[in-house]
Amino acid sequence: MTKKNIFIIAPTILFLISACLSFYAYRKYSMDYIKTYVSSHLIKQRKQIKEDDLLEVLVPKEYLNDDVYLDKQDILNKYVKLSFSIPTGSLFYKIALEDNIKDLANTYLNKNEVNYDIYTSEVKVNTGALNVDMNVDVYVTIKDKDKAISDLLLSNCRITGLYDNNGRLINVYDKDSRVNIISIAISNDCVNLLNKALKLADVNIIASSSTYDSSKSCTINENSLLMSYLN
Repeated sequence: MTKKNIFIIAPTILFLISACLSFYAYRKYSMDYIKTYVSSHLIKQRKQIKEDDLLEVLVPKEYLNDDVYLDKQDILNKYVKLSFSIPTGSLFYKIALEDNIKDLANTYLNKNEVNYDIYTSEVKVNTGALNVDMNVDVYVTIKDKDKAISDLLLSNCRITGLYDNNGRLINVYDKDSRVNIISIAISNDCVNLLNKALKLADVNIIASSSTYDSSKSCTINENSLLMSYLN
């Protein structure tokens, strides 16, 4: 074999050996590791899992078992259970997540808000036109001697849940169940006013002019003619 042939064949052999070793290493790596997801930050109880909560990683298969969610779609939109939290970099364990939670309405609350339940039998409302996340206004009419005082009391109260006669949450796709309770998010200082209004007056609930504006929150009409009756 000539020296020229050696210079041609030797690099080819080395390339083939390197390619084989690389393929073997990749195959072993791909067989021993699997793609899954960990939390990108600390996720507290009752938080709904979204895209930005996930971080894609490769994890040795020996660290995984049937207790862990591997597929992204199995993790997204689930809620962290009460008394649980997901530490930064943690796998998503099935025991820590759930969906169809009973206290879903509470997850919609902002700071200093509470859920207030209104029975449809106690107010005037068209439940067929309402849905979760819509904003509604609360109008109150009080009879004072021979006249009626009617005015806006609360504006932009966000609906957090609609419930049937058995107290079960009515899902968006459920068009047959009858609404018995409307749960709305109101600020703490609205509770006493609404309690008195339901006791002393007629209450109407209608869609707000800012029905779908998520930046709005429940506010009291401080200039309402009703204040002298309800305070």
